[in-house]
Amino acid sequence: MEKKLKKWTDCNYIIEVTYTDDEKENARNHMIEIFWKDVKIPWFRPWQAPKAMIMERLNPEYVEMWIYEKLINEGLKAILDENKDIKFIWEPYDLDKDDAKKTISVKLDIYPEVEVKDDKWKKNKMKKIESKATDAEVDEALLNLKKNYADYQDTDKIEKDTVSKIAINFLDKDGTELEKWTVYLWEPEFTDKDFAKFYDQFIWKDKGKDFEIAYKEKELPPTFQKKKSEKDPKKIKITIKDIKKVVLPEFTGEKIQKLFPDQKDIKNEKELKAYIKWEIEKQKYENELIKAVEEYINDIRWKNMSITIPQTLIQEEFKSRIKSLEDRLWGENGVKQYFQQLWDEKAREFVEDISKAAQDSLEKFFILQQITKELELDIDWDKGEHLDIEKKLYEKIMWM
Repeated sequence: MEKKLKKWTDCNYIIEVTYTDDEKENARNHMIEIFWKDVKIPWFRPWQAPKAMIMERLNPEYVEMWIYEKLINEGLKAILDENKDIKFIWEPYDLDKDDAKKTISVKLDIYPEVEVKDDKWKKNKMKKIESKATDAEVDEALLNLKKNYADYQDTDKIEKDTVSKIAINFLDKDGTELEKWTVYLWEPEFTDKDFAKFYDQFIWKDKGKDFEIAYKEKELPPTFQKKKSEKDPKKIKITIKDIKKVVLPEFTGEKIQKLFPDQKDIKNEKELKAYIKWEIEKQKYENELIKAVEEYINDIRWKNMSITIPQTLIQEEFKSRIKSLEDRLWGENGVKQYFQQLWDEKAREFVEDISKAAQDSLEKFFILQQITKELELDIDWDKGEHLDIEKKLYEKIMWM
């Protein structure tokens, strides 16, 4: 058996095996030996049926494919043993055969390596991260937290701190009902600029109150615009069905311990605000850190380093992303149904976008690995904590 290893592109090789007739026949006999005991033939015990009868019961195409795979696998094993310095990724693909020349070939990807064009990137800096939380941000976060644990009490009038259930009926010029549905009005609507013109028409209105407003679509906020249809309403009848007053809790020490039992060190609202500020600043820092590192890597990737990602890795990353999509959203059947609902062109675009994202992510990962290696950073790629690599890189760059 002759074996050839030829470099093909930046990240794969072609392995070609040339076999003899005897080697092909030996592979065929080996296959018969494997299947001999499993193929049941009337009047014969296992291992006793004639080989010709065994072959008659096997699919010829399957037999040929099995023989070619055995021959190429023998060649692959020998080449891998002879080239231990090459970092092959063990996923051969694109099997090709030429019966006239008695050759079989496959492609085999190698672990990608970053090409470092120059060291000018070492002069690159990252933007300093600003993560200080303002008093307004802390107050807003505290208010939103209180809203999550608010009490809703019955009341009779619409106020700024109420939630109202509103029935809206679209009427034609004769007062005939065309469409109807229910909406809720509360702080998001009362503070929305598009709703400002209608604020006075709702504030202080009583529960059970009916009133009408003219239907002028361009002047109405989105909440009160009709759904897409050919119907032409002239008026909207408003009925205030229910009103609840939003009563925010007071975060006493007892309340805090009841709602947040894990935060045993927080004894009052002042300490809670300090904790909220710390959380906001932590989140700001992490978000800005991710953004800064990504911009830093992209700049280097486009100017100073390059890498070609083999299709084997891209396909594995693609599968991982599809699996993540299945786990987080619709499940395997849901994803299949989603693809079926898309036009062919849209489905292709969706798949291409995921594939491009997979390739982009891998390129950034290997560039990041190369950067940390060049800067001699102590990185534990398997056991590092959340954003540990990004933090070490940022600190190193800021002190260079």
